[in-house]
Amino acid sequence: MDIALPLVITTGLLDSLNPCAISLLLIYIALMFTLGKTRKEIATFGIFYIAAVYVTYFLLGIGLLKVFILFDTPNLIMKIGAILAIIFGLLNIKEYFWPELPPHIKMPYSARQKANDIAYKADIPAAIALGVLIAITEFPCSGAVYLTIIAYLQARQTFLSGVIYLALYNLMFVSPLILIYALATNRIIVEKIINFQEKLGRRMHLILATLMILLGASIYIWII
Repeated sequence: MDIALPLVITTGLLDSLNPCAISLLLIYIALMFTLGKTRKEIATFGIFYIAAVYVTYFLLGIGLLKVFILFDTPNLIMKIGAILAIIFGLLNIKEYFWPELPPHIKMPYSARQKANDIAYKADIPAAIALGVLIAITEFPCSGAVYLTIIAYLQARQTFLSGVIYLALYNLMFVSPLILIYALATNRIIVEKIINFQEKLGRRMHLILATLMILLGASIYIWII
């Protein structure tokens, strides 16, 4: 039985649970309100921001898929991806219990400063630049899951079907961002989401850790 479709949907949603990406998005929405932007302007900013995140992550996936096809060692790459998923799962456990200890799995401070500078411009070019920057700098935080799925697609699918599955994966990846922005025109709701995210933020590391370790272990055992 081909498990590609449920696997892609599930892991895409797992990848989307990255608490860093969600918290940054909420910060930028709050900033839009602080800058006195209208609901239409906030919605427009969100559309271009999410589109930029989607396209950037999608293109990264296609590039990696081509690289994996070139080397043609799918089992080895899947093993590496599975091990990385487990390692990043353990790092998320570290972030929950000992957040002060290095190494940290979050956007570098310099990148966050650059993102903040871009966000204050609050126009369409800024939304696109911010989406590209966030997608690239957040990739090391959650890329282990993406690498594993791309390796699986390279081993089990044609290039064309792999690209289609990557398009679906990335739709799942940005689905929380779409949901949040659908509610973003109401400032009261945004504030409630921010308060909820602050309470749940650290726990998300633990949830994400458990899911990543289970995913990595399952794929590794399945390969061998």
